[in-house]
Amino acid sequence: MRTRPSGHIWMAAEQFYNAAEKVWNSDDIDLAAYVYPLVVNYAFSCELSLKASEGKVKFSEVSSEGLLFATNIESAVRGHDLKSIFTKLKLETQEGIKSEFESATGENLIPLLEECSRYFEDGRYSFEKIGGSYSLSGVRTLAKGLLDAVMAFGKNHA
Repeated sequence: MRTRPSGHIWMAAEQFYNAAEKVWNSDDIDLAAYVYPLVVNYAFSCELSLKASEGKVKFSEVSSEGLLFATNIESAVRGHDLKSIFTKLKLETQEGIKSEFESATGENLIPLLEECSRYFEDGRYSFEKIGGSYSLSGVRTLAKGLLDAVMAFGKNHA
């Protein structure tokens, strides 16, 4: 099984980012009324971008004619905690994404990963939490930066 960046997973990350951006950029929307959907969509985009950086293809059964019935594309890493996902990636992948992220955004990746690490779960299950706050601009920067970084990493390491 070969591990490479996955365009299939990356496209899903881009769609969650685009959905959040639609809300973020709407002139007639009060962002305070959409905090949790924004946090969840941006954070899920981050998660999927990181997972896209090391995709793997698992093949299903082969027909009697020698053709593949289907393929299964998945990430080499699991979970929702962004920092944990990042640290489970190969060192080469981590360094590549970190470098590409910093080049694309001018920001340091690790502090943003740490700050937003549990945003997906915390935002998705916000009713289970008492208090808490989110950096919408931070998670937005992280989401866009990771989309760009993973795309650049994929192009440079194909």
